Amino acid sequence: MTKAVSGFRFQVSGLLMHSVFIALFVCSQYLSFSQASSPYSRFGLGYVHTSVFSANKAMGEVAAPYASGVNINFTNPASYASLTRTTIEIGMNVEGSKIRAGDSTYTANSANINHFAIALVPNPKHNNFAVCLGLLPYSHINYTFIQDYRDTSLGSFRQVYGGKGSLYQAYFGGAYKIKGFSFGANLGFLFGKLDYQKTITFADTLYAFSTRNVTNMNVKSFVYTIGLQYQKLIFHSTSAPDARTDIFMTVGAYGSGGMKMKAKVSNYWDRFTIDPNYGILIVDTAQATFNQKATINLPFNIGAGLMFGNERFWMIGTDFKFMNWQKYSSPLNNGGLKDSWRISFGGQITPKYDEVDKKKYFSRVQYRAGAYYGKSEINFNGNQLSEVGGTIGLGFPFKSVAHLNLTGDFGSRSASDRTAVRETYYRITFGFVLNDIWFIKRKFD
Repeated sequence: MTKAVSGFRFQVSGLLMHSVFIALFVCSQYLSFSQASSPYSRFGLGYVHTSVFSANKAMGEVAAPYASGVNINFTNPASYASLTRTTIEIGMNVEGSKIRAGDSTYTANSANINHFAIALVPNPKHNNFAVCLGLLPYSHINYTFIQDYRDTSLGSFRQVYGGKGSLYQAYFGGAYKIKGFSFGANLGFLFGKLDYQKTITFADTLYAFSTRNVTNMNVKSFVYTIGLQYQKLIFHSTSAPDARTDIFMTVGAYGSGGMKMKAKVSNYWDRFTIDPNYGILIVDTAQATFNQKATINLPFNIGAGLMFGNERFWMIGTDFKFMNWQKYSSPLNNGGLKDSWRISFGGQITPKYDEVDKKKYFSRVQYRAGAYYGKSEINFNGNQLSEVGGTIGLGFPFKSVAHLNLTGDFGSRSASDRTAVRETYYRITFGFVLNDIWFIKRKFD
């Protein structure tokens, strides 16, 4: 005699879920500090990271219209409502850059955890509602400039400008779908610390007083993003039972308003000497202020795009994003910025989504590619930097519960001014995605 038990659902305890999130949160805090150096990170809030995750990053970073059943799209929170499975994603980056300034060349490389996210689908049967939470980097600064001078009265001296630090975003979001329309929102908490330092030293003069200016900015503030998507079936073949022949059109848009973020700024000037035996010896502190309340005007960010296809077979799309960095302001004088924009194109194809023959494994692999072009917010000597790059990626499935997204992003930032620093970069992203681990319905006979 057999007995059917339906509606059985595996659920992880709140304590276990909380522990996993906190552990990876702490891990990300430490590992994400290893960031490649960039001279342009001294502008604004530093080098602002792309918010796209591993799958759509490989498609030229097309994000506004990207809706997936198994991959998380943080950029447009409306996409959460298209998820058909509870999903966990951990992203890791290996990145490097080559910086050319005149006849000099500098290279930098780093590896770090890029993002961590959990999307929960309470009712996979209807898959019209989902919530998501996670952690990802927002921006970082990491630069050092050294300039040597010689003055007839002061002698030789050196000026060193440096910056280091990172901002992160922890977020919680949700989305709901009704009659093809998906509505979603993310509420995030932006936090971190940025350190700036300027030093003037007199290396050739023993016991000469050197000067140092140190500025720290601690950021703690809420941010948000709202998103919208509309998906419609525009082609269906009644003669072909394979659902892969269906073609969908997806339109998407997202945005966040200009935020007034809270920050605390500390600044001090001191003088010191460099002793051959004891190192730096502080002489006095000329001026000091600590934990002064300040406001940062963050620019608004909007994006929109269009995509055609079917995730089981092929997808192709484009989107456009814009940020009005000219409205940015902070208590630190980081120079004038320009409005930034980027247009992206990308696609994906899966030769045989449901292939069961193990010898034809690569027929089930998702092949992705894309390209992008735009203008950076950085303005160098009146010339706005251009950004151009291409992406390529593979999605390797592991049975029906996991897959690995491997993405390569190769690009450059430069200006028409030949005196500007030219930066070429690469980023290799590994996205480890797990599906249907906790909220799965099982039947036993």
